[in-house]
Amino acid sequence: MADNRDTERNALTVGKWANLFMAFAGVLTAWLSRSDAMMVDGLYSAVNFVSAIAAARIGARVGLPPTRSRPWGHDFDEVLYVTFRSLILVGILVFAAVVSGLKIWTFFTGGEVPELVFGPIVFYSVGIVIICLALAFNYHRAYKATGKRSALLKTESKAAMIDGALSVGAGAALLSLPFLEDTPLGPYVPIGDAVIVLVLILAIIWQPMATFRKTLADLAGVSAPGDTYAKVLRAARDLAREKGFRLQRAAVLQAGRMHYAAVYIDPEKPVLAMEIDEFQSELSERLENLIGPTRAEVIVTARGQLPASQTLLPKNG
Repeated sequence: MADNRDTERNALTVGKWANLFMAFAGVLTAWLSRSDAMMVDGLYSAVNFVSAIAAARIGARVGLPPTRSRPWGHDFDEVLYVTFRSLILVGILVFAAVVSGLKIWTFFTGGEVPELVFGPIVFYSVGIVIICLALAFNYHRAYKATGKRSALLKTESKAAMIDGALSVGAGAALLSLPFLEDTPLGPYVPIGDAVIVLVLILAIIWQPMATFRKTLADLAGVSAPGDTYAKVLRAARDLAREKGFRLQRAAVLQAGRMHYAAVYIDPEKPVLAMEIDEFQSELSERLENLIGPTRAEVIVTARGQLPASQTLLPKNG
């Protein structure tokens, strides 16, 4: 766990400073080129910079033992981070869409639209694409090194790829605008970058929206995916059989990289509290190997299975 946290922290530190550089570069390029697309790119990097700071602090707390003030640990902090980060990204994209829409409205109502300066865009696009690809590779390498369990690294890797794609698409499209001057689309070149922004938003907004929907389900306490639930149920049933207990049912939640498993058993015989503790420890170890970090709780109860109307298995996804 300590090694994984170090790997995660190092990757996030590199990403933090790289995104700060890209944010300044994006805003400067937007000012020099008068391009809304470059401004959106710079703001996206600024969000990634702030997110990397928050992610590093959250990553250091995930998996720590429960305390009196946080009886279930800090594991849900990771889900909260990913949820609000997705909302912020959606907000930036919506803001960019509104700005671009107003620019198009100004053009068609006879207002003045600033002429683009293409020189700074070339240098910015090439440099940012290289940095984003390197960042995505570094995040993905760290994600694999930590057992593919960090929602933070997975989210940041996707964000770096989106940032790179945004820069490639915006740069290529903007640099192609001068070639439209002598075509029927020539009169609309002044609003070309606004149209490009809208197209890019439509292409990438699905990613933060999908992430938000998934993490919202985690926060709502929706059961873990079906395959995860099946593994927990099988492991609990096997261990209960070994101990001579009767397994009643199980409940499994997921919060980022951490799983929460509640196992309901009927010992069907007199037992010591120590035996239940041993059952919990062995179950936790087995689940750790099967599905990753898990906080397992064992509840002793004589109540049997849930009613048929309450036993629908969770769907995969």
